[in-house]
Amino acid sequence: MISSTIYSTTQRLKSKLDSVGSIIDFDISVSAKAAREDFRSNDVLWRVNFGHINRCLQHVACAELVREEVNESASRLLLAMLEISRLHGHITNDGAPVQLSEADILERLISDFPQKSASEVEVSLHECLTTLQNDPWKLLSAHLMDSAGNIQERYSVDFSRILDMIRVKELEAVVRERFGGPACRIFRLLLLKHNLEQKQIAEMAMISIKDTRELLYKLLKAHYVQIQEVARTVDHAPSRTFYLWHVNLSHVSEHIERELYRALSNLRARMMYEMLRQQEVVHLLERIQDRNLIPLTASQRMRVARMKSAATQLESSLLRLDELVLVFSTVAELH
Repeated sequence: MISSTIYSTTQRLKSKLDSVGSIIDFDISVSAKAAREDFRSNDVLWRVNFGHINRCLQHVACAELVREEVNESASRLLLAMLEISRLHGHITNDGAPVQLSEADILERLISDFPQKSASEVEVSLHECLTTLQNDPWKLLSAHLMDSAGNIQERYSVDFSRILDMIRVKELEAVVRERFGGPACRIFRLLLLKHNLEQKQIAEMAMISIKDTRELLYKLLKAHYVQIQEVARTVDHAPSRTFYLWHVNLSHVSEHIERELYRALSNLRARMMYEMLRQQEVVHLLERIQDRNLIPLTASQRMRVARMKSAATQLESSLLRLDELVLVFSTVAELH
């Protein structure tokens, strides 16, 4: 499971935000009255570019996955390539990933690591490109381009594929936690094999038919798997119909995204409720801060400790949900 927190990824991005683009945008859609007047500097409305921030954090999550699956050098290379691709829009007009030349990548890595010599960076680049091309995950693709009679090798990163890999890891962890190891085996099997009948699933997952049926319908009820009827006759008789189970990753991701936002809303509401319920403790803490030391009774100390514990648990849960929203969010993909 991707274990990095929003706080840590934000810290890692601080040194890169200047090079990957501005996190602040300006809105020139001023009011109707201002639009009729001459343009003045105070007519510019500034706003935070949330789409850009989300995309940068998703890049860090993708690089973290490559660091876990491959190595640190490959992770740095992938992050640099993703940031260059972002400047070109990630995909071309025909929907294909942006193709980058080795010179573009080398220039970016040299600027990111000024403490290393150009020759050291170039050697490391060649090694990482070879490693990623030979990796079974196929995260990096090489293309031969004919430019003015010269054959050049260009590279592209399938950002959507890497993001899907992160989502699959998170989904498997959620299924394992909610339904157990056998259900996770079934979920992983359907991701790999796509359409399977119940008997095939039981045999491949080495689970009894009865347990397989129960787990499949639990997963179906929770929207983690889908079922498709393939009738051999027009009357759709059950005895003459195939029932194929499969996982639609985009459908599951959208469902999880909705659940995450609902959970975030519930957690924030619970935090507000706890703060309102413990107003007396909040006022007491404010007095302690204002007057330095105020002796507390045993009962007051217990209430303060209980409130701090509840607040810590709620805040840590909110941070974890923020991480998952970042991974499953479809809004950031549109920017």
